[in-house]
Amino acid sequence: MIKELEIQNNKEEKNLSEKVEEAHEFIEAIKDGTIKTKQLKIPRKAKVRKGKLRKGWIGVFKIDENGNISAEKTKISGSAYSLKDGSYHATDGKEILFWQGKFPILIQTAWKKNPLNVRLKEGEMNETYGDPYIKAKLLKDVIKVKGRSGGFLIWILIAIGGYIGYTILFGGGL
Repeated sequence: MIKELEIQNNKEEKNLSEKVEEAHEFIEAIKDGTIKTKQLKIPRKAKVRKGKLRKGWIGVFKIDENGNISAEKTKISGSAYSLKDGSYHATDGKEILFWQGKFPILIQTAWKKNPLNVRLKEGEMNETYGDPYIKAKLLKDVIKVKGRSGGFLIWILIAIGGYIGYTILFGGGL
């Protein structure tokens, strides 16, 4: 029945009443059980349980430029978070959605700094509100390289001081 409807859709344009009737038939077929539906489950990689939720973790659905969708868990610290690919993003908490009312998730597009806001309202902030949070997260994650020359210099000075002390106390060289 559905294949016949798809073939008809390709052949000719339908008026509004025929489209409404077709949608009604589809809904009735779902209710009768002739068309089976299955509930979509959250991927395990994005499922955050109570323990991690208390520590600031959240599930992220990432949409890449080529249309691929992947899921992962990440920790939000200071309104900013980083993904496994090394990109940094920020949120103010308004974009957080709940999968079946239990699991918090964000829908993050790879080409934007802020997550996708499904609940858009007039007067929403622009995309730059997360910049200070992202900059703070970047500065926190910067690897600080310590110079080893200071420690080496101290050992040389100790050795020289020891030699001078030896020569003064014992009155001679080696």
